[in-house]
Amino acid sequence: MNQTESLIRIDVEEELQRIIAQLDRLQDQVAAPNLLKNALNATARKVRKQIVKDAKGQYAIKDTGILKDEKQGAPKVLTATAASMSAAVRSRGPMQDIMAFMTRPNQGTGAAAAQVLASGGMKPLEKGNLKAFVTTFASGHTAIVQRDPPKQYGSGRSARAGRYGANADMTRIKKLLSPAVPFMLGNETVRSQAEALAYETLQAEIDKRIAKVLGKA
Repeated sequence: MNQTESLIRIDVEEELQRIIAQLDRLQDQVAAPNLLKNALNATARKVRKQIVKDAKGQYAIKDTGILKDEKQGAPKVLTATAASMSAAVRSRGPMQDIMAFMTRPNQGTGAAAAQVLASGGMKPLEKGNLKAFVTTFASGHTAIVQRDPPKQYGSGRSARAGRYGANADMTRIKKLLSPAVPFMLGNETVRSQAEALAYETLQAEIDKRIAKVLGKA
């Protein structure tokens, strides 16, 4: 399953000159890159925490564990170093089962339903006359699926007939998926708030460290 990536990068070489200009002593100016590095990393950590919170506000996520698991796309801070004055918040992960969001199983002749956006409602999952339904695979994994005509089961037909009966529908089914974590973190609202926070936080982190240095002068 393909992975997608969401990346917020904080790259501010020009800030280094601003820091140096505010420091009087040569020994403090020499330490300016380290000051900027620490400010960048502190900013990136705060942004990472905030984008997770904002994503929860934008999406009706039931399985919030996907926002903590880096394999599923939980954001990771790529720290700035002395050699690279750039910090980033990166997210890489696969599309999620629709059941990671708020869902309602099929009842009677109705289709299973799901709510992905927090601002949206529960919507039936159906395409034409193909209604989604909940099923449990032989592996024990439960998912919401939909039939996928004209694809038919081949080698597994006898096993399906033995499990569901001779008249079982042999049309293949596909698991319904929902947005990947990187997609959610890249949501326009989440991203714009993150970028604004990154700028404001970086200035505050730099100023705090400059004040500490000057206070020792």
